[in-house]
Amino acid sequence: MFVVCGEALFDVFTAEVVDQAAFEVPLSARVGGSPLNVAVGLARLGCPVAMLTGLSTDFLGERLMASLQSEGVKTHLIARKPAPTTLGFVQQDAAGVPSYAFYGNGAADRLLTLDDVNVDLEGTAVIHFGSYSIVAQPTADSYFALAQQHSGKRLLSLDPNVRLNVEPRLDVWRNRIAELIPLCDVVKVSDEDLHSLYPDQPPEIIIEEWLKQGPQLIALTRGGNGASLWSHQARVDVAGLKVKVIDTVGAGDTFQASLLDAVLNLKNSTAVWSEQLNNETLFKIGHTAAVAAAITCSRRGANLPTRAEVEAALQ
Repeated sequence: MFVVCGEALFDVFTAEVVDQAAFEVPLSARVGGSPLNVAVGLARLGCPVAMLTGLSTDFLGERLMASLQSEGVKTHLIARKPAPTTLGFVQQDAAGVPSYAFYGNGAADRLLTLDDVNVDLEGTAVIHFGSYSIVAQPTADSYFALAQQHSGKRLLSLDPNVRLNVEPRLDVWRNRIAELIPLCDVVKVSDEDLHSLYPDQPPEIIIEEWLKQGPQLIALTRGGNGASLWSHQARVDVAGLKVKVIDTVGAGDTFQASLLDAVLNLKNSTAVWSEQLNNETLFKIGHTAAVAAAITCSRRGANLPTRAEVEAALQ
């Protein structure tokens, strides 16, 4: 089973054309949060998955619970909190690329304690950590303690998914990522994240340094320009796919879910999964993830594909 650690929230989309002076602003909302998207993506690929997060007891928290359950995501590890639900307001540019404004100070997903993460993870093969929950306290330190406890016992995965409008201090992000990298087996990071964190260093230099610290597989996503994947044996580049982009919300999360699915399949089929990460295997993993992400980009919102949709697109 996969366990996904991180925020669950509502993405609130503004209308594409709005009179700035209007008293009414048309809005639409859908469940979101990068970790939630990853969990839903794994469930749609047919993987057993649970979320370990904090959810509000308010009506929005109830909707999030119902949505997760309807997608087949297990909710028994979720801690309910009498605190608000985070809202992430989304505005998209002409190319469908989103920018976010988060309203979540004191929200349920940021209030996880050590007791909340002291749960039975029997049968869990992979634990994934992601996004602003790795730096928003006290949740951040609770997740870090969980990572320390399970590193080396289960596969750990990280997607920093940097959100400086939640935590603007770069040193906080850099320090926590530096602590997590040696604990993790799989890392997915975007070129935008690395540019924000380390603007004066080429991404390849950073990734080569991370590989020395513990991860067995690192994927660098480059938006429409595809992705690059590294292991200790190989490095491959995967081209981006031509697709009519509606928006890019959830594309990175789709790539992440596909990546984790492939890693667990590899782990289950061989004694030492990391030794199989040659050029051919890396390209297959990266191409499949890119195809899945392209499907998400072809429709509105973080509407991640099913395994059947991905397999059909690969043919």
